[in-house]
Amino acid sequence: MLYLCIRFTMKTNFLMKDRLGLSANSGRDLITKKDEDIKGFFENDFKIFIKEKNIPFEEQLNHLSFGILGLCINGNALIDVYTQEYNVSEGGLVVILPNQLVSIREKSSDFRMNYFIVSQALINDVVSGIYPLSPLFYIHIRRKHYYQLASDEIYRFKEYYNLISNRMKFDDLIYQKEYITNTLRLFYLDLYSNLKNRLTSKDLVSETRKERIAYNFFLLIIDHFKENREIYYYANRLCITPKYLTTIIKQVSGRSAKEWINEYIMMEIKYLLKNTSLNIQEITVKTMFSNQASLGRFFKKHTGMSPSEYRLARKKKRNNI
Repeated sequence: MLYLCIRFTMKTNFLMKDRLGLSANSGRDLITKKDEDIKGFFENDFKIFIKEKNIPFEEQLNHLSFGILGLCINGNALIDVYTQEYNVSEGGLVVILPNQLVSIREKSSDFRMNYFIVSQALINDVVSGIYPLSPLFYIHIRRKHYYQLASDEIYRFKEYYNLISNRMKFDDLIYQKEYITNTLRLFYLDLYSNLKNRLTSKDLVSETRKERIAYNFFLLIIDHFKENREIYYYANRLCITPKYLTTIIKQVSGRSAKEWINEYIMMEIKYLLKNTSLNIQEITVKTMFSNQASLGRFFKKHTGMSPSEYRLARKKKRNNI
């Protein structure tokens, strides 16, 4: 039985290497940095494995505490995600989110995969930095766990693993975390491109009533999140009760309707703070808050910082690069 890594601690990291047959000195595993932030990043948030014959799935369905972004480069394996069976073969891309139920039934002796292990915190950081990103994408990646790539797509995705693998061979390079985070953003943008290219396909959105309601809810958010922040507005537009809307969105996307509304408001504010010279009062007007104090309370509730503190922190970070 393959070992399932539950927590990214140094201790379990060595256990996982033992169970998966990895060398303790594997250059593909953890890169230890003197800087504590970087060290914590590689211990807790990110790992890369190249041409590995084993993947950290159990034989029985188990919730993963981490995400997997894996590209099969040889052989094949049979995996289950929830009740869906996938025959993973060369050129197949596996995308598993944290807390999804996954198992492996069998794999060929020549099975090899390049894969990233990513924490939920890193996924949030990566995806929130892609602006604007349709909430439909979140539904898409929660529901679609396997992509059989075309030849040009295989080349592109292989390059993401090569870029990060080559970068991590040198432990004296600064900004490793930023490099990896931004490379992963390109990775997810390619997944988003895969979705956008299928927008005309009739199987993009399921015909179930719940998923159609969720799809229409997300379209409404994109157009109205600035001026309408209450669930009642969206429920009324969709001719359902706020409670039913909240239940549907939670079931389909894994997050509540209110969380999605707040997420889009936060992305807009952060974007304006990072990428414009607008002052806080002008941002207040642009995001349709009643006053600057109201925007400040909302922003601090979700970030722990005031808008000015956030902007200053981002400015200092840019100046240090």
